[in-house]
Amino acid sequence: MSSYRVQVLSSYIYGTDIGPHHAMGKRNRWFHGFVASLIQHGSSLQEVDVKFDQLGRSAAEVSTVYAECKDRGVDLAICAGTDSAVRWAHACKDIPTLYFGAHPENNGLELIRQSNIAGVRLNLPLVWSFENFSLLSALMPRLRAVYLPINLLSEFAFPNVRAAYAEHRRHSAEFWIPGTSSWVGHRSVQFLCERLGCKYFEGPYESVDELLSELSKLDPRDCAFVGFNDTVLMEHAANRLLDWSKQNAAALFWVNNWPIIAAGGVADFSSHFEKVGRILGTQAMALLRGEKSPQQIGFAADPGQKLSLNLRRCAELSLESSSEVQRHFDVVQD
Repeated sequence: MSSYRVQVLSSYIYGTDIGPHHAMGKRNRWFHGFVASLIQHGSSLQEVDVKFDQLGRSAAEVSTVYAECKDRGVDLAICAGTDSAVRWAHACKDIPTLYFGAHPENNGLELIRQSNIAGVRLNLPLVWSFENFSLLSALMPRLRAVYLPINLLSEFAFPNVRAAYAEHRRHSAEFWIPGTSSWVGHRSVQFLCERLGCKYFEGPYESVDELLSELSKLDPRDCAFVGFNDTVLMEHAANRLLDWSKQNAAALFWVNNWPIIAAGGVADFSSHFEKVGRILGTQAMALLRGEKSPQQIGFAADPGQKLSLNLRRCAELSLESSSEVQRHFDVVQD
């Protein structure tokens, strides 16, 4: 008989195969670590009843889920991803909640001050250290530019970032915002590119067609195109970006989504989600057993990274993939 009710809420839970990233959600590595941690703490899924649901996009949908959780007597909510945590936090002020997610440039970090929320802060490995970022030029010695699409309709387009993009649009018709602009949203990535000796561009988009239209105007040679999971949050965007990269011999990189890269990208820079899950399991048992409150648990640091390289795609694009380069990656797929 289960003693505790746990509800996992995430945008990354899919009922059907929608593309390479369908493997996220319940099959993601964090849940394996979570279960292992429950066992380590003398519990199991027999005691902890875990249900998975895709969290809706609208405030009304999220409020409905919150009401259902209250009716069912949910003891703990877990949000897999910052975007779901942001939506959930608006509706839920009382159910203890854990989440793991990233806050680029510390945007949206005020979320962690809410009294019912705790979890794990992720670092976004590609842009967290120059050592990782420099792997772009190690793979592409003639790298001349890095392009980063930004989904304007996702929670990762935080209000201050969205305001900056709107100001850029007032002054310029150019889609791609150069890193040297006053209105660039991720200044630290501009600094990384500057140190690497290449240019940086951000492309805030509101539809898949808009993004693909602007990508089609570029010469992709010696350029790195970097996807974050805000792109996954727009239906069809990740699949079409992957298809575009294959058709145009473009080097696609990703952060926190190896399945997309395994399907045809160059390299993925992920947090170590199994370790994240182990931390969440420890935090969950402390909450469920009444040993600590969310405020006492607070936020754990990102426990590590897992970098993955697709050698076949490297060969197709004639990229540098020597043993010296490969040693920086934890997973190398032939």
